[in-house]
Amino acid sequence: MMEELISMYIDDVLDLGDKIVFVESVHDSKRYKDATVELLNQEKQLRAPAWNRVPEVVFPQKLKPTLWTRRPFAVAASALAAAALVFLFFWPTVPTQPIDRKVAHRFVVYLPDAETVAIVGTFNNWQTLPMEKAGREGYWEISLELQPGEHRYSFILDDSRRVADPTVWIREKDDFGSENSVLEVRT
Repeated sequence: MMEELISMYIDDVLDLGDKIVFVESVHDSKRYKDATVELLNQEKQLRAPAWNRVPEVVFPQKLKPTLWTRRPFAVAASALAAAALVFLFFWPTVPTQPIDRKVAHRFVVYLPDAETVAIVGTFNNWQTLPMEKAGREGYWEISLELQPGEHRYSFILDDSRRVADPTVWIREKDDFGSENSVLEVRT
């Protein structure tokens, strides 16, 4: 019991310096005392702030001349040559003619009571394009070449009434109170 109280006293009350003094004065065995003091000194060093243990960094006074310091023009020319090689071999080629990626799309609408039907949209800068009657049942159609992407459009009935495509569910209100159909064209 006494040894436990002494151990608790040493661990809880004494700081590291006091522990060293205590161990030196209490123990008769030089070997045990030296080992204990060495361990306590190590613990003291471990608890010291880290900046006390950072080694000093010594920089050389003068650098030896190299190709980089003796011939800056040669270095710049080498770097420029390397950049030119990268440009020539890895730069993507630019086509000389534009790629025509248009997709054919057929617009069909059933409007049996209309005398004329036209289509307007973002694909033709909202200019009126007349649609043709397809048969006698009231279908109107037009085929257009469209760029891939989103397009907004509407049908114009009898040169006055504007309606969205009833077969397309995605719609968007415009600034004039009408609805436009939204078509996604993919390649």
